[in-house]
Amino acid sequence: MAVANFLRQPQEKKLCMCRLKIKPKAVGVGAALAGFYEWEKFDEGSTEHLEKFIQLGMAGALILAALIGCMGAFLGSIKVMVVHLVVLVALIASHIWKLSHYNESKQLDATEVFVMDLWMKELVHHGAMQHLQQEYECCGDKGFADYTSLNMKVPRSCFHTKDGIHAFHPYAEGCMAAVKRAYLQIYRYEKWVHCGLIGYEVVGIILGITLCCQLTSKTRRYTY
Repeated sequence: MAVANFLRQPQEKKLCMCRLKIKPKAVGVGAALAGFYEWEKFDEGSTEHLEKFIQLGMAGALILAALIGCMGAFLGSIKVMVVHLVVLVALIASHIWKLSHYNESKQLDATEVFVMDLWMKELVHHGAMQHLQQEYECCGDKGFADYTSLNMKVPRSCFHTKDGIHAFHPYAEGCMAAVKRAYLQIYRYEKWVHCGLIGYEVVGIILGITLCCQLTSKTRRYTY
């Protein structure tokens, strides 16, 4: 009955409702791109790199919620809209869980362990630090003196290179400080993204409940 009532509405009104549900899809695509950027930014093997798979899944769930909401709005189905609302509530719960585990000290400790592990590998197999040093323009653990003090040749990745020509002096900053700063900055941005998505999903729930109430009201009038 609800479907019959809804389908009698003007096409413009149905498209308008559907557009309201497509907006979270665009936000979900943006969240997925942001998660992919962070996934690429954090080096493979780090704790943060593994956690990005979870965030990509959350972004995918937001896109799915938008598609379900659009379908529910277009068909005028209360059951489909309820599924849409359940997915949004689950997403909000996942954001709150993520924020409840927000800990900058733990983040810094994990980054320190990750960089130190790479440095230990560098001492055994030269080249383990190459990607990190090029990406963050740093050298060694605490500085290029880490190489010279051990009578090791400072690698080319410690020098700024442009058009095949590298600088005369290596990077002064060590990778421990550079990577900690970069990872912490991304970690803080991530917190505000979660807060923003919670607000957006709350708006989506309000719109979904409003639409459900309208569909219920139309069903009752049709019955009477």
